[in-house]
Amino acid sequence: MRICAALWLFVAATAVAVNESPTVVGNGWGLDHVIIAVSNSEIANRTYAGKLGFTPFVGNKFVSEGLDQAIIELPPAHYLELLWPYREPAPDARPIATTVRKVLETGGGITAYNIDVSPVEQAVDAIRKLQLHVVVEPSRATDTVDGKEVPAWRFARVDPQDLLLQPRGVPGGKAVGFIEYRVNVLNPASFKKLQARAEKEVPDPRRLSGEIHANSARKIRAVWVAVPSVEEAVKQSARFGFVPRAKRKSETIGEDGQEVQCGQGIVVFFEATHPGSSLAAYVKQHGLGPFGISIEVADIKTAQRVVEDGTQTRFKLERIGEERSFVVPEEIAGGLYIEFVQPIQ
Repeated sequence: MRICAALWLFVAATAVAVNESPTVVGNGWGLDHVIIAVSNSEIANRTYAGKLGFTPFVGNKFVSEGLDQAIIELPPAHYLELLWPYREPAPDARPIATTVRKVLETGGGITAYNIDVSPVEQAVDAIRKLQLHVVVEPSRATDTVDGKEVPAWRFARVDPQDLLLQPRGVPGGKAVGFIEYRVNVLNPASFKKLQARAEKEVPDPRRLSGEIHANSARKIRAVWVAVPSVEEAVKQSARFGFVPRAKRKSETIGEDGQEVQCGQGIVVFFEATHPGSSLAAYVKQHGLGPFGISIEVADIKTAQRVVEDGTQTRFKLERIGEERSFVVPEEIAGGLYIEFVQPIQ
């Protein structure tokens, strides 16, 4: 029955409304977290806390990968994962160990983004129906459920042998992972708990009462991906059930793009068509793939003030449709573009 349902959903995927569950996402919430390579903990704190107004929490050490971690929580579902090397990786290290070090060779930035799916078996079945090979990786972390230790998550990615079939950063291509958490992390009380933790562990005089982050960050609205062809990237994403949305223009990067719905989040594909654009220069240095994120904030004026004070730079506040936003370029934000955006009420 599950296989038949998945097949039917695949055939109907491009026709469903954006609030219905695409085949691969299933009952998951879609865009989940973004992994960012930084040189060390000092850079992580100086850039993301000092300049940009986030509150990074101390994370885990991944001994096999030789990576240390800080987490920027955006509850209940999203987070930014900052990773940096602290020792040489072990022979059994996961691919992320090599990926982080490779991204750091060109100055740091996004290594990958992950999409929450549920159940992961349905996602794997749907991807295999697209004639792609899937690798399922076991979790090395555990959670306690009913008094028993269980894997914290299950993770799937397309096998490297199929990467030539899809551009980097496009659903199903390199730099995209599919994750299912084994316990429910969508706890409505998580925001207040993390706010209290922030006050205790990471005091910041810029942070307003009731906020986790000084910049009033709420969630990851979108991830930006540079691709060879926006049209083809949108078609590839439709095969995974991601519904095309509006066209998108960015004055900062000097290019046009298009959005696709990824559960509760958005993926925006951009193509470097103008040789003199900022995106063209970025692609020349870093290559194609994920290069930016859009962070929704509670108060765009607060975010603008905090970021301008932290970076000693002025940013133009733009209005695009029913949103106000400004963009921090990659040379300030540590190798990626970061847009801060607030919907106009």
